[in-house]
Amino acid sequence: MKDSVRVAIIQAKPYPELDDPRNVGHAIRLLEQCQGKGVDVACLPEYFPWAGEEILADMARKLRCYLAAGLVEDVGNRRYNTATLFDRSGSIVGRQRKVNPGRMERRHLGIVRSDNNWNVFDTDFARVGLPLCIDFWGQPEAARTLTDRGADLIINQGIFPMLKAHWKHGVLVRAFDNFIPVVGINSTDFNCRVDDRVYRQHGGGSIIVQPPKLVSDADFRLWLRSLDSLEDWITLELDEREQVHFGEVDLGTTRRFRSELWRHLGFQRQRVE
Repeated sequence: MKDSVRVAIIQAKPYPELDDPRNVGHAIRLLEQCQGKGVDVACLPEYFPWAGEEILADMARKLRCYLAAGLVEDVGNRRYNTATLFDRSGSIVGRQRKVNPGRMERRHLGIVRSDNNWNVFDTDFARVGLPLCIDFWGQPEAARTLTDRGADLIINQGIFPMLKAHWKHGVLVRAFDNFIPVVGINSTDFNCRVDDRVYRQHGGGSIIVQPPKLVSDADFRLWLRSLDSLEDWITLELDEREQVHFGEVDLGTTRRFRSELWRHLGFQRQRVE
């Protein structure tokens, strides 16, 4: 396991119809910017590019990186909104189905609720959780369960017809409660067209949230005594433009000091491996 992971945040602008096949080619063009950048995991937004599993697998293999994509999974007569994780060889590590799809998703896209099964996926750099959008920042269950099951990193793909401004605050709370770094990926602003209706998606603001790097017990004690705000946990916050941004996420601090922080704060928590 690595103490630092290099992520590519791909803040994409989809075509108006989420299932437009051109979104697959657009995703590939954006992913090509990761070539030669030493990326461990490239992250696409929720519902992007909707389809293209084989093409995305090939791209993950070419880039030699993990790839978190927003795909729709049809199983029999059931349709799920999933965060799908490919490994460096292009194989699917696993899928996280959305537990709390919104009304528009249910009524107009045919998305059904997953059972409440929060999955932790093993990679060569960390154990990763991929709760989708409001499943993560809107309520505490997913973050708590994933952390207690051993997650080292949360990747939170999103798309926002409402409440984007609350996203950052929700992510900060979840990151602090569980002392876990979070990578959040949104699309840009765009007008989503579904069944001849337009739904404005509020874009941008993709984010990395993590505590400051601490390397010793003395560092931890000094930091804890002076802890007054979480604003410095926001180490990246993008504007609203379409872009590919590369960032570093420290995993060592939270691995070393999570249990110690919980002990100091009196949190009754136990990781389940």
